[in-house]
Amino acid sequence: MSLLVEEGVSLGSLTTLKTGGTARYYVSVRTLEELKTAVAFAQQKTLPFFVVGIGSNLLAPDSGYQGVIIRMDIKGRNFDETNGGTVVATFGAGEVLDDVIADTVERGYWGLENLSYIPGTIGATPIQNVGAYGVEVSELVTEVQVYDTEAQEYLNFSPADCLFGYRDSIFKTPVAKKYIITSVTFNLTTVPTPRLSYASLQTEFENTRVTQQIIRAKIISIRNTKFPDWRTVGTAGSFFKNPIIPRNQAGILLQKYPDIPTYYDDNGNAKVLLGYILDKICGLRGYTKGHVHLHPAQALVLVAKPGSTTHDIELFADEIRLKVFEKTNIDIDYEVTKIL
Repeated sequence: MSLLVEEGVSLGSLTTLKTGGTARYYVSVRTLEELKTAVAFAQQKTLPFFVVGIGSNLLAPDSGYQGVIIRMDIKGRNFDETNGGTVVATFGAGEVLDDVIADTVERGYWGLENLSYIPGTIGATPIQNVGAYGVEVSELVTEVQVYDTEAQEYLNFSPADCLFGYRDSIFKTPVAKKYIITSVTFNLTTVPTPRLSYASLQTEFENTRVTQQIIRAKIISIRNTKFPDWRTVGTAGSFFKNPIIPRNQAGILLQKYPDIPTYYDDNGNAKVLLGYILDKICGLRGYTKGHVHLHPAQALVLVAKPGSTTHDIELFADEIRLKVFEKTNIDIDYEVTKIL
């Protein structure tokens, strides 16, 4: 099978942060056979490969990528309604997440609506264990199909196999570099199951009957006020993770800053909201240095203006990390993934 292979493609054109050098080779794959061919091409050249969707959570090196960038464009949507209202929904890894969510909401299927308007593709959702407004995909995923590039075979990962954590999974570990996600299966439902634990939703819909359409519309409205348009502005959305710290460390922190929103899990850990720390404790909302700044409406969001480099972003991010550590003794981490 012939495959169009391009050379010297700008990484900035493949990522929403819009920075980085060039890829030695670039190829878009639309079928499983094209994926096999693309991987074989990289192997024949003895080059590494890196898979991208729409590049909404990636930081590309200024030095470029001396390998093969594979753009995942495998599409497909399949819905299977079972007795009891369960809907087994399988989507190709190249499907755009928000387009899929709009489709499920239109069909009356519950489950994904709280993730509305998050930029990215279906294939990225289990990698990052994408979550927002009280919902994570790990609660909904039932199977992840992958292509094992070493064994040259397809495998099905169960949720347990995925080793899901907060914005984490097995797919972010070195051992899983050989796997390429080709499709993801979710359990949705026709039974109304609104998830309104997130404060802004709980307040908005208290004592109100809601539908998926209403929840989706509200979340899109909220996100439009907090996040810049990634299509026109260099951004990856939330650049840093909300830190998860031991309960005793959280207790010490809350003695000093009692208003930090904090959520405890069953493992003796606490998730503290970094946006509050950046804004109210560090005073960094809107903080600007050179071509890079934190968004005036949401301090978790880093924005890279035209002319920015990845080096600029990393220097800026390191400064933010240091300021947070000095105030809270918390070492925060990137939510974005580096192309390596």
